[in-house]
Amino acid sequence: MFSSFPTTSASSLEELPARSSAPWVWVGFFFALAFFVAEFVVVLTGMDESPAYLLFLFIALLGFLYWLSCVHRFHKILREMSGESYGITPGEAVGRHFIPFLNLMWIFKWPAAFSEYINGRGHVRMISGNVIGLFLLISLLLRFVDGAVGLAFLFGVTLYLSAKLRRHMQLVQGMELPPVPHASMFRQPQETSSTFGNAP
Repeated sequence: MFSSFPTTSASSLEELPARSSAPWVWVGFFFALAFFVAEFVVVLTGMDESPAYLLFLFIALLGFLYWLSCVHRFHKILREMSGESYGITPGEAVGRHFIPFLNLMWIFKWPAAFSEYINGRGHVRMISGNVIGLFLLISLLLRFVDGAVGLAFLFGVTLYLSAKLRRHMQLVQGMELPPVPHASMFRQPQETSSTFGNAP
């Protein structure tokens, strides 16, 4: 659907363990719950249209900003693991969501690069980034139907990305060589045996 975005500048598949931890995507579902509760409050209290709109806008904005922080963390981790050769910087990943019209293409571009990177390493398999982009687009459209459903769907897709990235990070971490044993580990049994030998 879209041409692939360059994920690395080198052909090497070697990776480093990430210094950053994966984001807590599940926190995003609290924004969806807050939006859902706010809908009930507005209906039950008969709140005026303007305050209700501002309340919904506030919750949706906080949820969107938290989602962007998750996207930022994803790309920060991929940059760390790839030795800064991953083709999308965290700032770029976030910033392009604010460019009109381009942002509609961007929600397909960065998931495609994300999926290509993870699948290209061969540790974890995930669905096509274009499918993920389609789900992200659906979540944005669902906001016009129901804000709570849209936020829940958005963070559901993001939770899938986080789970795949977490698994990839664990496998890369597990492939590290164990630390070299300290020399004192080999001297201790000899000292013990000599002590027993000198005993009366």
